[in-house]
Amino acid sequence: MMFWGLLSLLLFAAASGTPVGDQDEDIQVQENFEAERMYGKWYDIAIGTNCKWMKNYKEKFSMGTLVLGPGPSANQISTASTRLRYMALPQGDCTHVSGEYQKTSTPGKYTYYNPKWDVSIRSYVLRTNYEEYAVILMKKKSSFGPSTTLKLYGRSPELREDLIESFQQLAVEMGIPADSIFILANRGECVPQETATASQVSDPAQNLLRWIKAGDILSKPKLLEIWCLGTRLCGQDTLFGQLLY
Repeated sequence: MMFWGLLSLLLFAAASGTPVGDQDEDIQVQENFEAERMYGKWYDIAIGTNCKWMKNYKEKFSMGTLVLGPGPSANQISTASTRLRYMALPQGDCTHVSGEYQKTSTPGKYTYYNPKWDVSIRSYVLRTNYEEYAVILMKKKSSFGPSTTLKLYGRSPELREDLIESFQQLAVEMGIPADSIFILANRGECVPQETATASQVSDPAQNLLRWIKAGDILSKPKLLEIWCLGTRLCGQDTLFGQLLY
Protein backbone atom coordinates (compact mmCIF):
# COMPACT_ATOMS: atom_id res chain seq x y z
CA MET A 1 0.00 0.00 0.00
CA MET A 2 2.91 2.37 -0.75
CA PHE A 3 0.57 4.47 -2.90
CA TRP A 4 -1.64 5.43 0.03
CA GLY A 5 1.30 6.86 1.94
CA LEU A 6 2.49 8.83 -1.06
CA LEU A 7 -1.00 10.10 -1.75
CA SER A 8 -1.45 11.28 1.82
CA LEU A 9 1.87 13.15 1.67
CA LEU A 10 0.80 14.93 -1.51
CA LEU A 11 -2.58 15.88 -0.09
CA PHE A 12 -1.02 16.98 3.21
CA ALA A 13 1.43 19.19 1.38
CA ALA A 14 -1.42 20.75 -0.58
CA ALA A 15 -3.36 21.34 2.62
CA SER A 16 -0.52 22.88 4.65
CA GLY A 17 -1.34 26.52 5.31
CA THR A 18 -4.01 26.61 2.60
CA PRO A 19 -7.09 24.37 2.29
CA VAL A 20 -6.75 21.61 -0.30
CA GLY A 21 -9.56 23.07 -2.38
CA ASP A 22 -7.68 26.38 -2.77
CA GLN A 23 -4.66 24.70 -4.38
CA ASP A 24 -6.43 22.76 -7.05
CA GLU A 25 -3.30 22.14 -9.10
CA ASP A 26 -1.68 20.26 -6.20
CA ILE A 27 -4.34 17.59 -5.91
CA GLN A 28 -3.07 14.43 -7.57
CA VAL A 29 -5.72 12.41 -9.38
CA GLN A 30 -5.42 8.84 -10.62
CA GLU A 31 -2.49 8.55 -12.98
CA ASN A 32 -3.44 7.90 -16.61
CA PHE A 33 -7.09 8.19 -15.66
CA GLU A 34 -9.57 6.51 -18.05
CA ALA A 35 -13.07 7.91 -17.56
CA GLU A 36 -14.83 5.19 -19.52
CA ARG A 37 -13.52 2.53 -17.15
CA MET A 38 -15.34 4.28 -14.30
CA TYR A 39 -18.68 3.78 -16.03
CA GLY A 40 -21.10 1.34 -14.52
CA LYS A 41 -22.38 0.60 -11.04
CA TRP A 42 -20.68 1.48 -7.75
CA TYR A 43 -21.60 1.15 -4.07
CA ASP A 44 -20.62 3.87 -1.60
CA ILE A 45 -18.82 2.05 1.19
CA ALA A 46 -17.40 4.70 3.52
CA ILE A 47 -17.29 8.45 4.12
CA GLY A 48 -14.83 10.78 5.82
CA THR A 49 -15.93 14.40 6.22
CA ASN A 50 -15.28 17.57 8.18
CA CYS A 51 -19.01 18.31 8.25
CA LYS A 52 -20.01 18.20 11.93
CA TRP A 53 -23.67 17.74 11.04
CA MET A 54 -22.93 14.53 9.18
CA LYS A 55 -20.90 13.23 12.12
CA ASN A 56 -23.77 13.89 14.53
CA TYR A 57 -26.23 11.90 12.42
CA LYS A 58 -23.94 9.35 10.80
CA GLU A 59 -26.10 6.45 11.96
CA LYS A 60 -28.84 7.76 9.66
CA PHE A 61 -26.80 7.26 6.51
CA SER A 62 -26.99 4.07 4.48
CA MET A 63 -25.18 2.55 1.54
CA GLY A 64 -26.46 3.56 -1.87
CA THR A 65 -25.64 2.81 -5.48
CA LEU A 66 -24.10 5.08 -8.07
CA VAL A 67 -24.17 4.50 -11.83
CA LEU A 68 -21.81 6.51 -14.03
CA GLY A 69 -22.01 6.83 -17.79
CA PRO A 70 -21.46 9.14 -20.74
CA GLY A 71 -23.22 12.48 -20.48
CA PRO A 72 -25.50 14.24 -22.97
CA SER A 73 -22.43 15.99 -24.35
CA ALA A 74 -18.80 15.00 -24.73
CA ASN A 75 -17.88 17.38 -21.92
CA GLN A 76 -20.16 15.78 -19.34
CA ILE A 77 -20.51 12.60 -17.31
CA SER A 78 -23.96 11.35 -16.32
CA THR A 79 -24.74 10.18 -12.81
CA ALA A 80 -27.63 8.27 -11.27
CA SER A 81 -27.79 7.34 -7.60
CA THR A 82 -30.28 5.31 -5.59
CA ARG A 83 -30.54 5.10 -1.82
CA LEU A 84 -32.88 4.75 1.13
CA ARG A 85 -33.53 8.06 2.84
CA TYR A 86 -33.63 8.29 6.60
CA MET A 87 -33.07 12.02 6.89
CA ALA A 88 -36.35 13.15 5.29
CA LEU A 89 -40.00 12.27 5.31
CA PRO A 90 -41.36 9.78 4.70
CA GLN A 91 -38.43 7.91 6.23
CA GLY A 92 -37.27 4.82 4.40
CA ASP A 93 -38.25 6.13 0.98
CA CYS A 94 -36.17 4.95 -1.96
CA THR A 95 -34.99 7.82 -4.13
CA HIS A 96 -33.30 7.99 -7.50
CA VAL A 97 -31.31 11.13 -8.32
CA SER A 98 -29.78 11.88 -11.70
CA GLY A 99 -27.51 14.65 -12.92
CA GLU A 100 -24.44 15.62 -14.87
CA TYR A 101 -20.95 16.73 -13.92
CA GLN A 102 -18.68 18.75 -16.17
CA LYS A 103 -15.36 17.36 -17.33
CA THR A 104 -12.27 19.54 -17.03
CA SER A 105 -8.91 19.73 -18.75
CA THR A 106 -7.59 17.41 -16.04
CA PRO A 107 -8.75 13.80 -16.50
CA GLY A 108 -10.22 12.61 -13.22
CA LYS A 109 -11.42 16.04 -12.10
CA TYR A 110 -15.09 17.07 -12.45
CA THR A 111 -17.06 20.15 -11.51
CA TYR A 112 -20.66 20.88 -10.60
CA TYR A 113 -22.40 24.23 -10.01
CA ASN A 114 -25.89 24.98 -8.77
CA PRO A 115 -26.59 28.68 -9.53
CA LYS A 116 -29.82 28.66 -7.54
CA TRP A 117 -27.97 27.99 -4.29
CA ASP A 118 -24.55 29.28 -5.42
CA VAL A 119 -22.94 25.93 -4.61
CA SER A 120 -19.81 24.81 -6.46
CA ILE A 121 -18.29 21.35 -6.15
CA ARG A 122 -15.03 19.96 -7.41
CA SER A 123 -14.60 16.20 -7.40
CA TYR A 124 -11.34 14.32 -7.88
CA VAL A 125 -10.85 10.62 -8.55
CA LEU A 126 -7.77 10.17 -6.39
CA ARG A 127 -7.30 6.45 -6.82
CA THR A 128 -9.06 3.55 -8.52
CA ASN A 129 -8.32 0.20 -10.07
CA TYR A 130 -11.68 0.47 -11.89
CA GLU A 131 -12.70 -3.11 -11.16
CA GLU A 132 -12.73 -3.06 -7.35
CA TYR A 133 -12.60 0.32 -5.65
CA ALA A 134 -12.38 4.09 -6.13
CA VAL A 135 -11.44 6.90 -3.73
CA ILE A 136 -13.00 10.27 -4.54
CA LEU A 137 -12.35 13.64 -2.93
CA MET A 138 -15.05 16.30 -3.00
CA LYS A 139 -14.51 19.98 -2.20
CA LYS A 140 -17.59 22.15 -1.81
CA LYS A 141 -17.87 25.92 -1.56
CA SER A 142 -21.04 27.84 -0.76
CA SER A 143 -22.22 30.91 1.12
CA PHE A 144 -22.20 28.74 4.27
CA GLY A 145 -18.52 27.94 3.93
CA PRO A 146 -16.38 25.12 2.52
CA SER A 147 -16.56 21.42 3.28
CA THR A 148 -14.38 18.44 2.45
CA THR A 149 -15.63 14.90 1.93
CA LEU A 150 -13.64 11.79 1.04
CA LYS A 151 -15.58 8.75 -0.16
CA LEU A 152 -14.72 5.12 -0.79
CA TYR A 153 -16.67 3.29 -3.51
CA GLY A 154 -16.70 -0.39 -4.39
CA ARG A 155 -17.93 -2.42 -7.33
CA SER A 156 -19.63 -4.68 -4.78
CA PRO A 157 -21.25 -3.91 -1.41
CA GLU A 158 -18.25 -5.42 0.40
CA LEU A 159 -14.60 -4.49 0.08
CA ARG A 160 -11.40 -6.01 1.38
CA GLU A 161 -10.65 -4.90 4.93
CA ASP A 162 -7.20 -3.61 3.98
CA LEU A 163 -8.76 -1.18 1.48
CA ILE A 164 -11.14 0.14 4.13
CA GLU A 165 -8.32 0.53 6.65
CA SER A 166 -6.15 2.34 4.09
CA PHE A 167 -9.04 4.68 3.29
CA GLN A 168 -9.55 5.46 6.99
CA GLN A 169 -5.85 6.15 7.43
CA LEU A 170 -5.79 8.44 4.40
CA ALA A 171 -8.77 10.40 5.72
CA VAL A 172 -7.08 10.91 9.09
CA GLU A 173 -3.85 12.03 7.40
CA MET A 174 -5.90 14.57 5.44
CA GLY A 175 -7.07 16.09 8.71
CA ILE A 176 -10.49 14.46 8.97
CA PRO A 177 -11.27 13.46 12.60
CA ALA A 178 -11.40 9.72 13.24
CA ASP A 179 -14.94 10.00 14.61
CA SER A 180 -16.03 11.60 11.32
CA ILE A 181 -14.99 8.57 9.26
CA PHE A 182 -17.67 5.91 9.08
CA ILE A 183 -18.78 2.85 7.18
CA LEU A 184 -22.21 3.14 5.60
CA ALA A 185 -24.84 0.67 6.79
CA ASN A 186 -25.85 -1.86 4.15
CA ARG A 187 -29.65 -1.95 4.34
CA GLY A 188 -29.97 -3.54 0.92
CA GLU A 189 -30.73 -2.07 -2.47
CA CYS A 190 -34.05 -0.38 -3.05
CA VAL A 191 -36.32 0.20 -6.03
CA PRO A 192 -37.24 3.89 -6.51
CA GLN A 193 -40.75 4.98 -7.37
CA GLU A 194 -39.71 8.29 -8.87
CA THR A 195 -36.70 10.02 -10.36
CA ALA A 196 -35.55 13.54 -9.55
CA THR A 197 -32.67 15.70 -10.64
CA ALA A 198 -30.00 16.70 -8.14
CA SER A 199 -31.23 20.30 -8.14
CA GLN A 200 -34.79 19.24 -7.37
CA VAL A 201 -33.80 17.12 -4.40
CA SER A 202 -31.48 19.81 -3.12
CA ASP A 203 -34.30 22.38 -3.07
CA PRO A 204 -35.28 23.01 0.59
CA ALA A 205 -38.68 24.31 -0.46
CA GLN A 206 -39.45 21.08 -2.29
CA ASN A 207 -38.30 19.02 0.66
CA LEU A 208 -40.38 21.02 3.13
CA LEU A 209 -43.45 20.73 0.89
CA ARG A 210 -43.02 16.96 0.75
CA TRP A 211 -42.80 16.83 4.54
CA ILE A 212 -45.96 18.91 4.92
CA LYS A 213 -47.85 16.71 2.47
CA ALA A 214 -46.80 13.70 4.53
CA GLY A 215 -48.86 15.18 7.38
CA ASP A 216 -46.19 14.40 9.93
CA ILE A 217 -44.01 17.50 10.08
CA LEU A 218 -45.39 19.04 13.29
CA SER A 219 -45.23 15.82 15.22
CA LYS A 220 -41.54 15.35 14.44
CA PRO A 221 -39.71 18.57 15.46
CA LYS A 222 -36.40 16.70 15.70
CA LEU A 223 -36.57 15.79 12.01
CA LEU A 224 -37.30 19.42 11.19
CA GLU A 225 -34.24 20.47 13.18
CA ILE A 226 -32.08 17.88 11.38
CA TRP A 227 -33.41 19.01 8.00
CA CYS A 228 -32.74 22.68 8.66
CA LEU A 229 -29.20 22.09 9.88
CA GLY A 230 -28.37 19.69 7.09
CA THR A 231 -29.68 21.98 4.37
CA ARG A 232 -27.70 24.96 5.66
CA LEU A 233 -24.46 23.14 6.42
CA CYS A 234 -23.99 20.07 4.24
CA GLY A 235 -27.33 18.98 2.80
CA GLN A 236 -26.61 20.42 -0.62
CA ASP A 237 -23.38 18.46 -0.99
CA THR A 238 -23.40 16.14 -3.95
CA LEU A 239 -20.84 13.78 -5.32
CA PHE A 240 -21.41 12.78 -8.93
CA GLY A 241 -25.06 13.73 -8.49
CA GLN A 242 -25.48 11.78 -5.27
CA LEU A 243 -26.95 13.60 -2.31
CA LEU A 244 -25.23 12.88 0.95
CA TYR A 245 -28.35 12.88 3.08
